[in-house]
Amino acid sequence: MPRLKYLLDTHAFVWAAAEDDRLSAKAARVIATTAWEQLAISDVTLQEIGLLVHSRRLRLAGSPGTVLRPLLEFLTVLPITLDIAFTAPSLPLAHGDQFDRIIAATAKVHRLVLVSKDANIAEAGIVETLW
Repeated sequence: MPRLKYLLDTHAFVWAAAEDDRLSAKAARVIATTAWEQLAISDVTLQEIGLLVHSRRLRLAGSPGTVLRPLLEFLTVLPITLDIAFTAPSLPLAHGDQFDRIIAATAKVHRLVLVSKDANIAEAGIVETLW
């Protein structure tokens, strides 16, 4: 089985699943051309999506299961590990968004390229990012 290569940030996962134009051309190309076995999301991405849908800050064209499940079935969902839990708080991010911290820590611990448009993460140089 090929080694994991890319971790999708929450917005990248949602936009890829929903075929949203906000996904950059480069990110869309990487997601479309990379073997499914090399793509992952952090388990907290699912929690973040749940909170965004519940608070109505994220609206999907259909139920979350209908929109997200087809892509989700092909990705690896990486759980929070002890290494990730202890790495996340120490990351030099300008804000306290715990989802971003755990997602960035997941990419760092697993040595994955983070597919994200988040300038705070990219500028911090914590992990390699692609957008």
